[in-house]
Amino acid sequence: MDSYIFQYYSKLQLDEMLSAFHACIDLQVQLIDDKGNVLLSKGNPSAFCKEIIPHLPPDDSCRKQHIQAGEQAMLLGDAYLFCCHADLFHIVFPLIQKKTLLGSVIVGPFLMDDPDAAMMIALKKKYEIDTPCLLKMSEASYKLKVIDPDMTLHYCKLLYYLVNSLNTGSREILAANQSRILQQSRINESIQMYKNSGMKESKEYPLDKEILLMTKIKSGDVDEARGILNDLLGFIMLYEKHDTERIKVRIIELCTLLSRAAIERGAETDMILHMNEELIHSIMSSADIYDICYTFQNNIDIFTDSLFYTADKGNKLIKQATAYISAHFSENITLTDVAYNIHLSPSYLSTLFKQVTGMFFKDYLNRVRIEEAQRLLSHTDYPIMEICIACGFSDQSYFTKVFKKYSGMTPKQYR
Repeated sequence: MDSYIFQYYSKLQLDEMLSAFHACIDLQVQLIDDKGNVLLSKGNPSAFCKEIIPHLPPDDSCRKQHIQAGEQAMLLGDAYLFCCHADLFHIVFPLIQKKTLLGSVIVGPFLMDDPDAAMMIALKKKYEIDTPCLLKMSEASYKLKVIDPDMTLHYCKLLYYLVNSLNTGSREILAANQSRILQQSRINESIQMYKNSGMKESKEYPLDKEILLMTKIKSGDVDEARGILNDLLGFIMLYEKHDTERIKVRIIELCTLLSRAAIERGAETDMILHMNEELIHSIMSSADIYDICYTFQNNIDIFTDSLFYTADKGNKLIKQATAYISAHFSENITLTDVAYNIHLSPSYLSTLFKQVTGMFFKDYLNRVRIEEAQRLLSHTDYPIMEICIACGFSDQSYFTKVFKKYSGMTPKQYR
């Protein structure tokens, strides 16, 4: 019986992709599920791996490392290069649907330098391998492919472009993970810069950067605004000694400044106040400093967009959102799913949706679902439970409650 992963991805397409990739790079390429089971494999297993696997401890298996590598790749939002317990390199990229890791593509093993005696000595000490076995492993190590770091980077990029094209509906999640990691790196660079400059001791708040941030937002220069913001966030973290609650207060102060700047430049007051309220609620309810910073960074786009908002632009975005809802209402979609699909933040979409349609997102989604349920009840003999599921509801009692709210009667009475 085929794995559930093939319910989301074409087995034939995956098989052809893995075959083509293997033919190009001459390395073993495997598809595994989220439990580490090998579903497809192209290329012969490494002779070196066959020799070392019997010496590995039970709690340090290849399967376990492959699962962990897939999870790490999902967190990074990119192809992940890792070194296994035998000091061999692999590349992994995740297959995900709706924020869930279904499996991964694993490439390798390979080396990035010629094998030598030091490699064998390190493995002998690590796993207490006897001399005869070590000699076999040493001989097998010379059959491993050696790839220089530059070419390894190209392989990582190629795997990213191949596999990520299959992650329909989830590419935005990986991109968001990448963006989050990048922001953390830039904030940490900023912290180090302030430490080296002696700013920590002087505790002199960089007011000039705050003013420059407002200027960039008012001019619509989002990229520059993000860079300045991350400098400010780095200073705030250093100044407040990574105290989460105090950092929240500082960031909320910046929220207020951004809101006021947007309103002063002519942005719609109700929209800005609603967005600001949702942003502050999100900040206060989070316990992770970097999640707070990432949420705030995303809202830089919102404040900037609000300054250049027009009715035509808003209508066009909502048209894209409603088209996505019409195509996916039978699935367990959320406001976040729709927002990612049309490249908006959830809070901005929520505000825009209410402004343009006069309805909240959830109400609109339920109305679309109930209209389809009414059609099925009127023109088919499907059982009510099947109609409930087909229209995106997982609970029949909730379906009945929502149906009655919109139609004034139960599904059974309507039929």
